[in-house]
Amino acid sequence: MSLVPSRPPAQQPVHQPAHQSVRRQPCAEEINRAIRAFLSERRGRALTTTERREYEQMRAEWLAAGPLRWRRGR
Repeated sequence: MSLVPSRPPAQQPVHQPAHQSVRRQPCAEEINRAIRAFLSERRGRALTTTERREYEQMRAEWLAAGPLRWRRGR
């Protein structure tokens, strides 16, 4: 009888088949463009409650995506 506890089997890494693509998260610049387009379509009026929720969700994704790389001249 062994006094050393047995180890659980090592877990093998999960590999995705080559044909399955991993969905790429949009970068901050892409989300920023989407927010600007969203607001431009609604220029001149207040957002509805549903639109406000949608805007807040896009803004949260933008903040989570990281900082924008600012370009001079724009």
